[in-house]
Amino acid sequence: MKYITLFSILSLATAFTGPFAISFPKKSVKTQTSNGLPTWWNAKIGVTEPAGFFDPLKISQGKDAETLVKFREAELKHGRVAMMATIGFLVSEVYHPMMASTINVSSIYAFQEFFRLNDGPLFLLLVLVAAAEGSVALKKWKKVDYTSRVTYESTKGGLFMMEGDTVPGDYGWDPCGFMPEDEEGQIVRLNQELNHGRIAMLAIAGFVAQEETTKQGIIESWVTGTALPHF
Repeated sequence: MKYITLFSILSLATAFTGPFAISFPKKSVKTQTSNGLPTWWNAKIGVTEPAGFFDPLKISQGKDAETLVKFREAELKHGRVAMMATIGFLVSEVYHPMMASTINVSSIYAFQEFFRLNDGPLFLLLVLVAAAEGSVALKKWKKVDYTSRVTYESTKGGLFMMEGDTVPGDYGWDPCGFMPEDEEGQIVRLNQELNHGRIAMLAIAGFVAQEETTKQGIIESWVTGTALPHF
């Protein structure tokens, strides 16, 4: 249990800097190189110590640019959601005024209670999420032509595939100007976001496991000592 808590603490120390540092300045972007793979892949962005290049299942081996872009896009998106989730888990257990909520349970059970009590516009939130995902798909996914059987057959290979020249995680949104202008600074920032997201994904999994094991909220289990039974 103490290892679960350790991951949780690490996520808090790092999760605030990631979600907004998401946009390459367009003038510096070169998405593919002579070997056909993305520049960020050849630059080994995401390959950091102590793990180095960590792909024990070899899921990236022999993959083309489109597939690598899709993998990195998924990693960044999951990492950003996890960073927000780790903060949301903690905040919502002590302060949850959204939509005048009357739900006072551990975060792991909040969604079920929210759905059971119909405590707010859940359907609207799902529509907004779907709209956001759809806008990304229209912009970054390969186009499949459904106008006729012939055009569909000729373009169906791009179904659920991303364009190879897409910059993963770049939605053209960096309101705080976190992304540096120089290439070296950009690589540092991108590695920071990836590492923070990876820690946050471990942390949110730890939060869920800890709440299910202790039957207490994260903060409550820290206060009562349940999260640290050996100290």
